Amino acid sequence: MISTDSKSSDLVVQHVIRAILSNKLNPGVKLSEISLQEEFGFSRNVVREGFVKLVDAGVLIHKKNQSVRVAIPSEEQTKQIFQARRVIENGIVQILLDKYIDDELDVLAIEGLIEKEKQLHITGHNAELTQASCNFHLRLAELCHNQYLVESLRPLILLSALAASVFADKNSGFCSFQEHQDLFNAIKSKDKSKTIAAINRHLNNCVESLNFDLKPKERTSYSHIFN
Repeated sequence: MISTDSKSSDLVVQHVIRAILSNKLNPGVKLSEISLQEEFGFSRNVVREGFVKLVDAGVLIHKKNQSVRVAIPSEEQTKQIFQARRVIENGIVQILLDKYIDDELDVLAIEGLIEKEKQLHITGHNAELTQASCNFHLRLAELCHNQYLVESLRPLILLSALAASVFADKNSGFCSFQEHQDLFNAIKSKDKSKTIAAINRHLNNCVESLNFDLKPKERTSYSHIFN
């Protein structure tokens, strides 16, 4: 049980985000205010405020007189999500390139993220690998030390994870850690054109790896999703 002093709508947002990135919360699943109230001791107002933030970000969908549900990105929406990501992440990698040239980039942090992804791939921990892959992109944004970049990218990363949970299979190679390594190598080359080409190739490959003929998986129970 979360203490009374620490309850806030931001915690609701964090729990939902964590459940999506860990592949526990699937697209289309109905979220219950009562479940979050009972599981964490939130008030109804706190839960609703958290849901509103996630609806505003496009991660949750709420239609009049209907329950709140996790978004199900369509093929067209998925392509638009990655188009928006290309715009933002092109800027991010250019900032990181400048930081690397000025010897101000935390190289060890990036190397550690890629190594973690590699180990998860080897051991077949696919859900954790999806989360680590998403964290890689968010961590790059954080290394820019610009909160607006992070806040702009975070909902797009979550929507990307939702799209992957629908349209990617274990053999798809979605968000490959090897392509993350290629991007990092491009940054270390100090070549702007190589760096831009690497991030665009990676994001394009993410979309191309998806099978848009697949349908969302049904999940009838959300018991213990947030544990």
